[in-house]
Amino acid sequence: MESSSRGKPGLNGSGGGGLDYYGSRRGYYAGAGAGGAVLPPLAGAAARAPPVDPCCVALRVFVLAATLVAAVVMAADRQSTTVQAAGGGGELLQRVPVTAKWTYSSAFVYLVVANTMVFAFCAAALAACRRRSAVVPVMVGDLVALALLFSAVGAAAQFGLLGERGNAHVRWAKVCDVYGRFCERAMAAVAVSLIAAFADLVLLMLNILTIHKASSYY
Repeated sequence: MESSSRGKPGLNGSGGGGLDYYGSRRGYYAGAGAGGAVLPPLAGAAARAPPVDPCCVALRVFVLAATLVAAVVMAADRQSTTVQAAGGGGELLQRVPVTAKWTYSSAFVYLVVANTMVFAFCAAALAACRRRSAVVPVMVGDLVALALLFSAVGAAAQFGLLGERGNAHVRWAKVCDVYGRFCERAMAAVAVSLIAAFADLVLLMLNILTIHKASSYY
């Protein structure tokens, strides 16, 4: 009579089917010690690249192009004109040449720097879109880019409105009637930056939704 402790085929690997059974499920039961926890296979999933969403890639390219356009338009904004200078008695003396440049305003400088930084980040994010380990850093970078764009747009828009309308309470005169072309280009750069900020917001929401759907906890 055979001993009851003798293994049976398919249970302890002595038979042909047992080795295949445990070999095919080694990834599921590896580390199932205390509590018998079942772990999913991670080796193949970690090596496999995440799928690329065409909509997210298109939005990323749009933000890349919009920030580049806004930075170039604002950095090239300059206008030279002449104004009439009055003497102490109110008589017109001569026409004096004056120049408006984006470097004369800290808000416009911040707008150019913010758009340049977001452009560089979007280029790096597009290069790393196939890497699974870059998902979380890219999302954090999107949050920082969103904060940069909205804050820069707010500061530049406020300075632009001040130049367009002035401020009677502190006796600041408007200057856009003198530098009309300069103000128009500055406001165009602000508008493009605002559109890029909203596109980056939509991109961030899509990435969060994708991770939420792919999570095994929900």
